[in-house]
Amino acid sequence: MKQSTEIATYQMTIQAPIDHVFACLAEDEHIIKWNDHLIENIYEDNDNALVEGKRFVSVQQFENKEIRVDSMLTHVNRPYACEVQAVTNQGVSTTSYVLEETEGGTSVTVRITLLPSSWFYRLYAKGFAWAIRLIYDEQFKQFRIYTEASQQAAPADEAE
Repeated sequence: MKQSTEIATYQMTIQAPIDHVFACLAEDEHIIKWNDHLIENIYEDNDNALVEGKRFVSVQQFENKEIRVDSMLTHVNRPYACEVQAVTNQGVSTTSYVLEETEGGTSVTVRITLLPSSWFYRLYAKGFAWAIRLIYDEQFKQFRIYTEASQQAAPADEAE
């Protein structure tokens, strides 16, 4: 049985209500404002509703290279959890988000794992996880900054 390799886990508290934090983490119109790599998500049914089983192609850019990644929402429990799986030739990447309301805002835990498609990619993931984490570190810093700054302008009924 193949075993996933943990790439990174991030824990942070964001000074914003849980509904707003979830929206910034999961809704395309917010993600493109803090994630430098996402160009767009293309939904097979042209509907970007956050529902389990939703399939889409995530179009991303790294340096001068555009990549398309087949993805699927595997779990959605708004505003407390969301999980996305992405399939590439390297394997199956899973990103799970868990949110909890706290006295000071919202606690967020992001866990990124990879189920490598071969022994080569398992070694690559283990050997270069630190470099992969550097990319994610910057993105989640930007996520926190964007979410806290944009919460003043967010409508109170964002979850609807």
